[in-house]
Amino acid sequence: MDDILSQEEVDALLRGISDGEIETEKIEEVSGVKLYDFTGQEKIVRGRMPSLDIANERLARNFRLSLSAAIRRMVDVTNVTVNITKFYDFMRGVPFPSSINIFRMEPLRGFGLLVFDAPLIFSLIEFFFGGTGKSYYKPEGREFTPIEQKLIHKVVLMFFNDMQEAWKPIHPINLTYVRSEMNPQFVTIVTPVDVVIKVEFTLEIEGKQCKAHLCIPYGTVEPIKEKLYSAFSADRDEMDVKWLERLKERLHSLPVDVVVKLGKAKIDVDRLLSLDKSDVIVLDKGVDDYLGVYIAGVPKFGGKYGVYKGSYAVKILHEMTSYETEKL
Repeated sequence: MDDILSQEEVDALLRGISDGEIETEKIEEVSGVKLYDFTGQEKIVRGRMPSLDIANERLARNFRLSLSAAIRRMVDVTNVTVNITKFYDFMRGVPFPSSINIFRMEPLRGFGLLVFDAPLIFSLIEFFFGGTGKSYYKPEGREFTPIEQKLIHKVVLMFFNDMQEAWKPIHPINLTYVRSEMNPQFVTIVTPVDVVIKVEFTLEIEGKQCKAHLCIPYGTVEPIKEKLYSAFSADRDEMDVKWLERLKERLHSLPVDVVVKLGKAKIDVDRLLSLDKSDVIVLDKGVDDYLGVYIAGVPKFGGKYGVYKGSYAVKILHEMTSYETEKL
């Protein structure tokens, strides 16, 4: 009974706690638990996108051929990296000046960016006008002239056509040019914290290395993300086409049996047993009647019997109809 506190002791204990004279133990927070902000724009992006990697490799190959033919120089285009980052971080890495081209990816929603750095732009302009590409340019504080902008627009449309071809096996898209900017501060296609897919290409022209970047909001490709994560579906159409072509080539070289039935007759067993050399069996087909031509045992054509260059032959007259086939 001595362990039970009286009412006066309980009141004194409560006053001591409220006044801070008596310390209490702090409740430890449960480890491994963190607050989740439902207003945040963070998206969970899992793993790599094999189909997107394949499309980028195909895009680099197509753009290399197109650009080499346009400037009559050897161009090496390689897909370096594909990263998931925030739009703010991507734009912070875009130098000024740059050719920042805004486009739509119909039928997908939203906008994308195609960025060419200044060294690439000035090198291409010099090659288009017959230069060697070895001149040095100081891009700071200089804007592109109207003629230069037209040449840049030509290269941008060239890139868009190659990108559409590269994306066909994944999801057909139609890229529509919207406008161009030089200053990254004037470009906003999503909020700064939105997640985007950054694709970096390295171009080597006559020993010079330049950069080109694609920026695609993750929200734009989210409706087709399962296609991007599937390695098989990316090249499935292309593989099917190649497989069908090979199958056609093999089928064209296969040998088949061709049989022409001159006719048929019915005889009884007695006559069959009495058949001898020089006996004649009359068939149900006349000399001018149509004969059935069988391909691998299947009636396919109708023709007539004859002689061609000293050999027995049959002349194909027409393809058999279903009615003629039933009568055989």
